Amino acid sequence: MSSSGGLLKDLGHPGFNETLKSHNTVTFKLVKTVSDFTETLAQLYEQHAEALQLLVSNYRKRNGELRKERPACQSNLFFAWETFMQEIEADSQATIDVASALSRQIARPLLERSFYRKVQSRKVFTHRESFDTIISKTEDKLSKCRIDYKDAYIAHRQNPTQQTLTQYIDSHNAYVQQLHATNAMLNEYHCETLPQLMQELEEIYSDLCNIVSEAVLQTAESISVKALEQSKRYDNLANQCKNVSPSQDLGYFVRSLPVPANSQQIPKKPFAPPQPEEGEDFVDYGINILDSSASLLKNELIVDSGASIQVRPSLEALKRESQELEIQIKQLQDSVDALVRSQIKGVENQLYNKANEIQEDISMKKFDLRAKQVHLAAVRAQVRRTNILNKLVTEKIH
Repeated sequence: MSSSGGLLKDLGHPGFNETLKSHNTVTFKLVKTVSDFTETLAQLYEQHAEALQLLVSNYRKRNGELRKERPACQSNLFFAWETFMQEIEADSQATIDVASALSRQIARPLLERSFYRKVQSRKVFTHRESFDTIISKTEDKLSKCRIDYKDAYIAHRQNPTQQTLTQYIDSHNAYVQQLHATNAMLNEYHCETLPQLMQELEEIYSDLCNIVSEAVLQTAESISVKALEQSKRYDNLANQCKNVSPSQDLGYFVRSLPVPANSQQIPKKPFAPPQPEEGEDFVDYGINILDSSASLLKNELIVDSGASIQVRPSLEALKRESQELEIQIKQLQDSVDALVRSQIKGVENQLYNKANEIQEDISMKKFDLRAKQVHLAAVRAQVRRTNILNKLVTEKIH
């Protein structure tokens, strides 16, 4: 498989989809929880120390619910958050400066910085479902071609005529073309598209992890500066937040899941020609492309006087379609790159509403791009098959 996808590359199996959704949901809930907590903390820092203790107690209950929802694996991010609560519980003193810093620099920006990632996360799972539908429809089309192939085969064996022979060869060619197209789409999806979606999920988690850890870090450092007698505890929390590693947390998450033995295998549809009924003797029906030892066609296109397929026009049409797809892919990729640059600039300038709007366009363009790439893989596979057939025809002519 493609090397893209990072730590989540082996979790493309459909069985992990709901688990990944849950993991993302819990992470976004953590962002919201930390933001709520920090804002409330900023308000309560102006009140008595007992109010701080009550705050921690309430959020411990929320965190307990969050612990039930999140995967049963070690998480430095969650551990940093829980340590943060412990330090707040031990700290019964605060100042207005600390409260102001918590509200303005941490709580509100925390949600604003992460919102477009929530949009992106939703789109990734929506695109995954859309691609699964596309693949399913392609496989249904292959099944129909297989049924037509079998029916034509049976019809020709029962009543061999030039018409049934033509139908048999045409249905064979249609099945072979669809088989290679389906396998190419499956290969492109599982080798390129799905790992890219997994890579996006990893990037989302990494960004959220950095946002949350930075928020907790800023809180810890603010309190440490303002409360010298508490500096040791908050310095330790700051160091802990600095050591939060998104890749390490994802590693714990991946290792906690039972990865199927065949999760890295790319599904591929085998060539399955129609077979004679058991006990039925072979009868030569006059198909000049078959010999007396085998009544079945092979996994290749057939050139025969009874076939309606025109090799050269078909090849040229496929090449034109391939070239058009390559142009469209290049245009879509350029558009995605431009949008991403614009979004990065917006985030750097704290134009979060602009970044949120751009994310919708980015997700839509990425879906179109990947759909074109999957389609191109199918067309290229058909071009290769037809090109081989064209060479054979040319050799026979000369």
